[in-house]
Amino acid sequence: MAPRRRRDPAESRAELLAAAAELIMRRGPDNVTLRQIAEAAGVAHGLVSHYFGSYAALVREVLRVENDRIETRVRERIRAEGGVPLASGIMDVVFDTLADERYLRLFVWSEMHADYRGATRPELVELVDTMEAGIRDALAGRPAPSRSRIEAVVLVGLSAAYGFAIGGRSWLAGLGHDPDDPAHAAEFRVQLARMMGAHMVEESGPEAAG
Repeated sequence: MAPRRRRDPAESRAELLAAAAELIMRRGPDNVTLRQIAEAAGVAHGLVSHYFGSYAALVREVLRVENDRIETRVRERIRAEGGVPLASGIMDVVFDTLADERYLRLFVWSEMHADYRGATRPELVELVDTMEAGIRDALAGRPAPSRSRIEAVVLVGLSAAYGFAIGGRSWLAGLGHDPDDPAHAAEFRVQLARMMGAHMVEESGPEAAG
């Protein structure tokens, strides 16, 4: 148990979230209690309920923070690419994130529980906003893909990346490949980015591919 010390409310809340994220991702959400989180953060048990209300609300907040972190990394990658949201760069961020099995376990668990499924994800809307603005700037007045096309590309990319992270090893083995050979995952990432870029090109022309 972490030693208790005086903290301001913002510091206490942040440390509780950090302790919760570590415990939940390491043990799985079904095997963690509010009391264990309080002990790990070195605060009174009642303080967890005071800040988050319930365990369900705390799990949602942990997942929101992790999703915000992904969105921030995608934005940073887009800025590094001169504001042009290349499919390959975005997929690099998503695949690197999903390599963390703790995050993947939390995401899958939350999507399998009715209390968490269908939650509003404003960071996803903001990501599409950023992509749309970057594409339009890069095309400089030339025909750009529609909003619905960009959203479809994002959904395809996320579905493929998360699906591969969950079942990729079994599928590769079933195809007769060595699932421990990183070349297979790298090739899947490259091919997925190419398909996403090609789908975008159907509406906007070859300048938008990447």
